[in-house]
Amino acid sequence: MTRKKQAKHKENKLIKKVAWSEEDEEHRKKLIECAERYAKAQQEVLSIPGTSVIEDIQYAMSLLYEEYRANTWPDRFEHKYDLSLAESPTKKALVAGRILEEYSDLTTVLHRDLNYDIYWAVNETGEILDKAIGYDNHLEEESDSMEVDDK
Repeated sequence: MTRKKQAKHKENKLIKKVAWSEEDEEHRKKLIECAERYAKAQQEVLSIPGTSVIEDIQYAMSLLYEEYRANTWPDRFEHKYDLSLAESPTKKALVAGRILEEYSDLTTVLHRDLNYDIYWAVNETGEILDKAIGYDNHLEEESDSMEVDDK
């Protein structure tokens, strides 16, 4: 590529955002509200004796994906389960799974529609979710434990 073409290519390339913009504050609030709803739904799953939050929500997410495939491509996939008949803990895990899907969609909007850097968006939304769940300082604790004492 010639220098002229390189310069023109750089001019056309949009610079991605790597910090919250004032005009996107409403979207940031939606992410926080969704993360808080997920944390609450996760606690409801956890409150059921004998449940494993991660396993139950992952199972619910796989059921939701099966439903999505059957709805999207009815000629290729059939409905295996009627999720409206689900009972607890699966019913509560489905609620949490749907909220997590919504959260994922909101994250996608950041980099696809609002021009945020994808890596920044994933890290930022991960931190928002961690705070809502109660893991707000796990990254500092991890880096503290990795420090070497040279005394």
